[in-house]
Amino acid sequence: MDTLEKEWELLMAKHVTEMRPDYSQAMDVRGNPTTVCPCGCEIWNLKTIFDDDGEIAMYFIDMECAECGTLATAPTPEGTEEDYE
Repeated sequence: MDTLEKEWELLMAKHVTEMRPDYSQAMDVRGNPTTVCPCGCEIWNLKTIFDDDGEIAMYFIDMECAECGTLATAPTPEGTEEDYE
């Protein structure tokens, strides 16, 4: 069983309403996009906007680790320019 499967089993042992981060070790690592938290978790909480077909139309690039609460930057599709002006 690989690490992701073990993590998935551990998180799925909890009901979705019980999946709250333990902020005692949270960090702010925003800046460089990532898919894996320093704690090893690959599940993130982030805000999204859905289109009329139920597809993700937009998402905020600030995200929070579901396990420890660390703040990180979400990856964007290749070729996407960041425009904060």
